[in-house]
Amino acid sequence: MRGEAAELVDLSVEFAGVTFRNPIVAASATPTKDARSMKKAVEAGFGGVVAKSLCGESAAVGRRYPRPRFKLYGWREYPGYPERRTRYFTLHSLEDCSPLGYEGYAGDVNEAKRLIGGDGVVVASIAGSSPEEWEELCAVINGTEADLCEANISCPFAADLGLRMGAGAVESSPEIVRILKRELAVPLSVKLSPQVPNMASIARAVGASGADALTIQARLSGIMVDIETARPHGWGSIGGYGGPYLLGYGLKGVSEVASAVGIPVSAVLGVWDWEDIIRYVMVGATTVQSATAVIMRGYRVVREWLRGITDWMDRKGYGSILDLRGAALKHIIRTGQVERAPAGVYVEVNEDECTGCGECLVSCFYDAVRIEKGKAAVDRGRCDVCGLCLEKCPTGAVRLLRNPPAKTAKLKPRPTM
Repeated sequence: MRGEAAELVDLSVEFAGVTFRNPIVAASATPTKDARSMKKAVEAGFGGVVAKSLCGESAAVGRRYPRPRFKLYGWREYPGYPERRTRYFTLHSLEDCSPLGYEGYAGDVNEAKRLIGGDGVVVASIAGSSPEEWEELCAVINGTEADLCEANISCPFAADLGLRMGAGAVESSPEIVRILKRELAVPLSVKLSPQVPNMASIARAVGASGADALTIQARLSGIMVDIETARPHGWGSIGGYGGPYLLGYGLKGVSEVASAVGIPVSAVLGVWDWEDIIRYVMVGATTVQSATAVIMRGYRVVREWLRGITDWMDRKGYGSILDLRGAALKHIIRTGQVERAPAGVYVEVNEDECTGCGECLVSCFYDAVRIEKGKAAVDRGRCDVCGLCLEKCPTGAVRLLRNPPAKTAKLKPRPTM
């Protein structure tokens, strides 16, 4: 059945004029650190790969990494690990850019394209800190067989290196894009930072400056402190900080940008399951990138994602992934449009399913819940229907109900004189 579904469903997409066999892309990270790694990703099923970013000489310090450079919070601590794994963990890392210099990077990208051929798209990635350096990086990419180039102006900790790039150079984005479009011989996607006040306005400016596509968005930066030593965990500085729990933040950014620009968007941030990929497509993404899930689950996770997507699309009657793109955008409203304090909405407890655990009582700040004879009861006169008891109930005993609107009596028409 899965084989039949795969044959009936078309997952191919066109992004910035380049065709991907499917929309799932291995993002710029350790799993795409060199040609052999990128080949492994494509062999596993990814439609494309983004190489680790080539940084300019001003950021050469970023080519050498601390050891170790990865920290996990909330992963091993999850109950039942390793048989059970959670998506609610944090990956903290400091891996700035590719360890390769200009010549080595160009050779590696060419080797990746030789190994991958037409089976997948190879995207180069560059990160500069001055107009002259961006021009140098463009010249390097023009000497390769890369299909696309992603400009990394989103690095969350570049400013901490003292460089005018990433989240520390947002106002320079239009100028950088104009340089890149003038110099590059391949289509350009610009990767934006989430650490900005208005991503949609920056996306519009970048699009107006000539970008062929956008990548939305990089991880946040963060730090964790050991209270026993009063020192930061790991290497002592900030680093990339995030995990799959940031999916909602990523969906927000992509939906805002996709609604604001007319160029393709590649989504990245928080992907863990195949449903997340569909969610990103539904808010306007053309391709969807993942790094953390690949790091934690291996390249083969893409096979699970492809099976899930194709089976779901076949079951729902979708013939092409294009049928899903942007499907959710028309249903996303502004907060000012949200229905407020609707009448007739209330919660009710099914006593047969209630265990009297008290979770609802703990989080009711309206004093509307009481436990009687081992069962929860709700005082509708006090309840504000905030929904916390509904969300916390471990058995689903709390249910949301709504009275039908009252019927308005019809007036009899007056007799005509």
